[in-house]
Amino acid sequence: MTFISHRLAILATGLVAGATLLAAATAQAQEISNTQSALAYFNRLDQQKKGSFTLVDMQRIESKDFKRTDENHDGKLSLEEYVYGIPEDREDVIKRYTRRFQLSDENQDGYVSMDEYMLFCVRVVNLADANKDGVVTKDEFMTVASGGDE
Repeated sequence: MTFISHRLAILATGLVAGATLLAAATAQAQEISNTQSALAYFNRLDQQKKGSFTLVDMQRIESKDFKRTDENHDGKLSLEEYVYGIPEDREDVIKRYTRRFQLSDENQDGYVSMDEYMLFCVRVVNLADANKDGVVTKDEFMTVASGGDE
């Protein structure tokens, strides 16, 4: 192997290693982002800062959010209303919100009604409340939500 070939091989190995590290760092950053998003959502639902929330808490908070988000006041949310205000370059956040919208749209008509949104809250609490005591703790919520299901 010539000196130049040897240097090119070392450079190529370094580039591959760098690309691998960058890909791993990007994946880790996305994972952290999902965890941080889940934690922020939990903290929004835990308004009394008890380390937990109930279905009543979630439905009260989400119904206010629904009414605020329903820009045209037609009693249902479109995907455009649901993701409004999220910067276009935040594809990870848009993807998360789109997934939540799709899970909320029970009849798959492209809109989420208040009833569907409240049913979504029931499904979240039922899924997260591992011990079925009616109270979702931070640990219970993070176990479910950081997996990206809701």
